Amino acid sequence: MSKVERALEKAEKAVEYGRIGYAFGGGLGAAAGATLGLIIGDDTITFPLDMICIPAYQAYMIQGSPSLEYYVRAGETLVPTGGNVQDVVEGEAQAAELTKVGSASKPRKKTTAYQRRYKKAFKQVSPTYKKKDGKWKKDGFQKAVRAAHKEARGKK
Repeated sequence: MSKVERALEKAEKAVEYGRIGYAFGGGLGAAAGATLGLIIGDDTITFPLDMICIPAYQAYMIQGSPSLEYYVRAGETLVPTGGNVQDVVEGEAQAAELTKVGSASKPRKKTTAYQRRYKKAFKQVSPTYKKKDGKWKKDGFQKAVRAAHKEARGKK
């Protein structure tokens, strides 16, 4: 959709809501309705900055703690469903399937013989570099790693 088409659509919404506002509140209502029409005239609303959204019926609790809060990141969009929630649910299901297909897990790499020898050597060496309470002595972990590598490397 081009910028011109979007601007025309917003203008149509502004006129529509302006008429509704005029019917309820006269000139002031028309101005409020037109402003509302300009704001929600888009098909989607892109949030310009991070926001926290709460239910409209709990607007009086802005300083309090509402029952539900949503964190919306900048750049996310709000798509009006027009009451047709089923389309949105189907679209989310299709998107979830696409991510499942793309995120196939890679096969786990096999541990090498050296890694197995090092693991065994580290388990044998590490108690000598630990205190009785199980914490490492000063520079104990580094010394244990060196000793385990030396033992795993073998004799040359």
